[in-house]
Amino acid sequence: MSVKHILLGVLSWAPNSGYGIKSEVEYRGRELGWGRVSFGSIYPQLKKLEYQGLIQTVSTEEEGRKTKIYELTAKGWRELSHWLEQPPSPPEMRDELQMKLSFWDTGKPEDRESLIDHLELRRKEAKEMLDHFEQWSSNDYSAIGEISGLGMDYLKDRLRLDIEWYGRMIRQLEQPPTPPRQDPRGLFKQASQRKRDALSESMDLK
Repeated sequence: MSVKHILLGVLSWAPNSGYGIKSEVEYRGRELGWGRVSFGSIYPQLKKLEYQGLIQTVSTEEEGRKTKIYELTAKGWRELSHWLEQPPSPPEMRDELQMKLSFWDTGKPEDRESLIDHLELRRKEAKEMLDHFEQWSSNDYSAIGEISGLGMDYLKDRLRLDIEWYGRMIRQLEQPPTPPRQDPRGLFKQASQRKRDALSESMDLK
């Protein structure tokens, strides 16, 4: 997925100004499906789309001043349609919390409280985002189609699952540690010893 197709998609909803497109792209919750789009990439991409003949501009009067409004051309509509027909790329998931979970058993196994704090924060953020989607779904203002509504249902279901999983993790971490699920080569015991040796040597050097 590219910024190009996000902008074409936003303009399929309605003609819009650069600022209006930016507001749509940055609307809270979009990042769960669209990823984060940097402010600096939007305006150069609009110029590029106009140069390629995918969008055109018209000027309208708003409060006594001219505003540049972008609209899809026939070529732009065809490009958007072609992109929608293509099989989607596999999802890219890069979550720093999940990365930390991968290394916690060797890097900081004794500190369960810090991990609980991370999970509590994530659970709070997920609850707030779920509330946001619930309000968005019934605000009597936003246009939500059949297909995009099903997409929003997926995001809400995923948030509910996340909230339940964070709670389950917290309850587990509040209990005494349990043995590794699998460790045929004694990796965790060795890592613990290597860490002690390295920290001991560091203290000796001081």
